[in-house]
Amino acid sequence: MLAVLLVAGAILPATAQQAKKYITVSGKIKFPPDAEQQAKFPFLVQKQQGDERITIDTIHLRADGTYSHKLDVSTPQFYILNEFEEDRLTVWANRENLRIDFRGIDTAAIKYKNPPYVYIDGSEENKLINEVNFITYRNYQAMIQNGQLQYQASFAKNKELDSTFTAMYGWLSDDMAERVKLLMRMNPNTPVLLYALDYLHPQKDKELIASELDKLIKKYPYLAEAKRKKADMIIAAEIERKTGVGATAMNFTQADTKGNPVQLSDYKGKYVLVDFWASWCGPCRAENPNVLENFEKYHPKGLEILGVSLDNSKDAWIKAIKDDGLTWAHVSDLKGWKNEVAKAYNIRAVPSNFLIDKEGKIVAVNLRGDELTQKLEEIFGK
Repeated sequence: MLAVLLVAGAILPATAQQAKKYITVSGKIKFPPDAEQQAKFPFLVQKQQGDERITIDTIHLRADGTYSHKLDVSTPQFYILNEFEEDRLTVWANRENLRIDFRGIDTAAIKYKNPPYVYIDGSEENKLINEVNFITYRNYQAMIQNGQLQYQASFAKNKELDSTFTAMYGWLSDDMAERVKLLMRMNPNTPVLLYALDYLHPQKDKELIASELDKLIKKYPYLAEAKRKKADMIIAAEIERKTGVGATAMNFTQADTKGNPVQLSDYKGKYVLVDFWASWCGPCRAENPNVLENFEKYHPKGLEILGVSLDNSKDAWIKAIKDDGLTWAHVSDLKGWKNEVAKAYNIRAVPSNFLIDKEGKIVAVNLRGDELTQKLEEIFGK
């Protein structure tokens, strides 16, 4: 009887904890933005629903840059802390109060898209998120360094080095995925595993992702995010069928840098490379010299390029076009990752591209470095 009572006593605190309605997330912003920016881009609590972030609440800073806010955990769930559009951090909210300090505004003299690593303190449940975030943060630093080296090799017209650095992107991406898979094996019994799935390759790892989603949905029926992700995979598979090699490219219309509408169908009868990129994307900027070199060589033979930017800022977009000497047509709706064409083509990473023939059929996907040159040589000759 005593043993039974002891076991029951051990269970009761956990049960009581599970019944908590709220937890507190608190911390400090090291470099808070001024009042004008805080009013324009508030510190938001959000939820991810498909490609949309839905705002749940607003966090208000104290005068000393500290904050404290309650999160509803009547159902365990993920939240996104969107810190003045400077950093976004996903957290798992369940039983434990969280302590999170953010950098705040980027004080670097030269600013580019490079979010800092942010640690979630006080929560064993968020350990997996911390580990995944550190791996992806270090991977992104390596990507930036690789991009800078490729950029230098491209401008020096050192094709051997350029090709090496281009191949390195694939290795770095695969390396990150393998590290995340190891973390998943080490942490199999947690709903937070869902977070790690976002860092696997949606095509290469789709069977593993689907299998893990089925397990999560069965084990944690309250996990609405897992059900949505499974539904998104079905939609993505249908889009993949429509954008694979041999498919007819979907027509679209977007505005160019002067606001004039441009349609993909305007290029019918010509070979056109639809190039998804962004001014803030280091790998895109590093690949641009190679794309430019191929354009200059094959444009007289009939190659066209239509750049589709995932930028939010028109000024940054136009400056990047000018700085990189990109003389082909460019379009964007300036919605960032919500770009309507990018959503239609299920673009999950940039750079991405589609080579379309004279009949409007997709003949190749995601050509970079020497692969792009070789394919164009095959079509147009040397």
